[in-house]
Amino acid sequence: MKQSYVIEIDGVFVGAAAFYGDSYRFVGVDARLKALDGQRFADLSQVREAAGRTYRLAPLASRMKTSTIATLAA
Repeated sequence: MKQSYVIEIDGVFVGAAAFYGDSYRFVGVDARLKALDGQRFADLSQVREAAGRTYRLAPLASRMKTSTIATLAA
């Protein structure tokens, strides 16, 4: 690995893109991006586009943090 890049969507840290050889591998830390975790992309802009699209299309319930849900239920 030569370099890694923080991936933020709407100000939220959702993962990192790590450059390996000839591609960028996405390492996700947000559950909404589980489907992208480990995928490889030709360039950094593709990682950001895929992460943004996936993050923004996630169902509303999955966007809420567990603590927020617990607060709403109380």
